[in-house]
Amino acid sequence: MSNIPFALEDGKLRINPNLSYFFVLGMKTQENKEHWTEKFILDPHKKTMICFGGDQTRDARAANGYINQFTKTFGFSDVQQQNMQMLSHYYNWPVEFQRTFQGATNFKELIQDSYLREVLKVFMPVIATENKSNWTKLPDKDLLNNMRNIMFVTHCYGTGQMIKVINTLKQKMLSLGYEEKLIDRALKQILCITNNSQLEMTENIPTTTLQRYSVADGQSERKYNPKYSNSYPVHLDTHTEFKKIKGKKSAFIELKPNDVILAFDKILKSTTRQGSGTEHNDGFFTTDKKQLTKVGQDQMELTHLIIQYWYNNHDEMPNAIDLLKKVSKGTNLEMFVGTSILNGEILKKEHNNPMRNPHFLEVVKNRFENPDIEPEHTGIWKLLENSRKG
Repeated sequence: MSNIPFALEDGKLRINPNLSYFFVLGMKTQENKEHWTEKFILDPHKKTMICFGGDQTRDARAANGYINQFTKTFGFSDVQQQNMQMLSHYYNWPVEFQRTFQGATNFKELIQDSYLREVLKVFMPVIATENKSNWTKLPDKDLLNNMRNIMFVTHCYGTGQMIKVINTLKQKMLSLGYEEKLIDRALKQILCITNNSQLEMTENIPTTTLQRYSVADGQSERKYNPKYSNSYPVHLDTHTEFKKIKGKKSAFIELKPNDVILAFDKILKSTTRQGSGTEHNDGFFTTDKKQLTKVGQDQMELTHLIIQYWYNNHDEMPNAIDLLKKVSKGTNLEMFVGTSILNGEILKKEHNNPMRNPHFLEVVKNRFENPDIEPEHTGIWKLLENSRKG
């Protein structure tokens, strides 16, 4: 196997036990020159940021890079970083063999084993106490306090990985004897911020979730398979309905009490990456105010307020809309947040369609066979479209 951790033999996926595999979580550290370790015990009493990067996060260096990027983007001070635990993940599989592996008879089983291994490594001190080599559940108050110290941060594909971690964590909590009602309350204490997620809007995220999207994301451009790119609720800047509402505006749309889409108008004044006009990779990472539009500056400042609230909060996590109102109250962003929430309410009311559409491709799948499909037929606007057409 050499340095490749997997091989496919007679339909079975074989793993080199000396190498990590599939999904790996590590922690930033100052204890070695790599500033990275995959052997750690989490302190549940410390504020902890866990990053889930995009699909190109293929090694520890890239995973650590996401930590560096998000700490800068979120405006954490040096003192805050020193007092925090900062984790990130990477995918440890050869891209060229991925399709072959998915054909293995035990592929799903091994993938799940990988998530379970990492969840046990990271979260056991958060959800349980060890007594004579046995893990037992915590008092309710301690569990809620520990969960309140966790923040999930995702970019692109990373949101899907986070969901797998959450589902695995929930199953482990059930096995420890926690009641489902308490688990739901505990997961709601976790703050989650997604950035230009590739996740479809049908996914149920139990954390207190703020889904940041740029209307100029670019992920629904024609170079993407139209059947595939419909899952991005972005690219609103070309949509006629968006322009009708007194020009382009940001809209905060409540999916459910603890899950809100923050659809921001164009964030960057210009883009420098290949594919002019796309803000998928740059939009929420750029911190130079000179490169940001007014909306870009407002969203950055709002994000900083949210992050500082999380860092200093020790109380019950409010619902997502209430959180936005709380952090902006008395600041120069109070009107921006209030107007964006109102825009979201108007959109939801006008389109009169449940946000959790089972899968809007079932309604318009024939249209997505057309390679010349226009960007405005994808994403959140299709999700909001009146369902009577179906």
